[in-house]
Amino acid sequence: MLGINPSQMKRRLAHAQDATGINRALLHLQRLAFFPFVRAVKYHAASPSHMSNFERQVAFYAENFVSVDLPALLDLHRGIWPHPKPGLIVAFDDGLREPYDNALPILEKYGFAAWFFVPVAFIDAVPAEQRGFAASHDIFMPDASDDWRIALSWDEIRDIEKRGHVVGCHTSSHHRLVASSRPELLRHEIVDAKAVMEERLGHEVSVFCWVGGEEPTFSAEAALLIREAGYRVSFMNNNFVIRPGCNLLQLQSTNLEVDYPMDLVRFQLSGFLDAMTTPKRRRVVKLTG
Repeated sequence: MLGINPSQMKRRLAHAQDATGINRALLHLQRLAFFPFVRAVKYHAASPSHMSNFERQVAFYAENFVSVDLPALLDLHRGIWPHPKPGLIVAFDDGLREPYDNALPILEKYGFAAWFFVPVAFIDAVPAEQRGFAASHDIFMPDASDDWRIALSWDEIRDIEKRGHVVGCHTSSHHRLVASSRPELLRHEIVDAKAVMEERLGHEVSVFCWVGGEEPTFSAEAALLIREAGYRVSFMNNNFVIRPGCNLLQLQSTNLEVDYPMDLVRFQLSGFLDAMTTPKRRRVVKLTG
């Protein structure tokens, strides 16, 4: 429709499908077709002004899914799933402080593990430089605040782990791992970033998350380095369920944000986007396999 951008079209479609019951029907069919399975959803910022809406989202998750931490994900991969519901991974990209302050207590209230994917150099940036870093590295900017420290600290990341949540690497500088990247840059973003995280946290870091979801942001060169670096799990952003026996280095996720209305949340989780993005996902999987 003339004058309507893709985001507006998606919201209208989500609303129409929700009003007619299609979203709920697709969620039911997805369960029949794929159970047992896990879905991964990824957020960015978590403004205090949207936490009541986020709590509605999490309450919906608690009704329809079970929480998934790293051991549960690895169990599913081995075919072990003792739950009557599918699982849900709730992740936050980019290493922002807002989700720690605002979203984490809500997830804990409903018994959900959170996954935090952090760009190492952003965490290391001094507070006075963090907004500039975010702006120049395409990091989702949180709401305006008087506090310049918008990134997590390493102490907060260690606290996240102590509370039973999961932390993974999201490159060093939030770099999209395109094939044209210099080999030494890819190694810095994937291998060196892992080493820095492990030195800061004092243990192995086995989870990686690609930056961006555009098809050119995936490359065979980066995929090879992710494997060689020793990551056990790697998340992409190409909309599909996670099932027993799947390739742990090609796990797919779906984007959500804390301000999304519930009809759009159900639409994003329904599997509709899985079908729409199948050609792209297959090309990415072949390229990075």
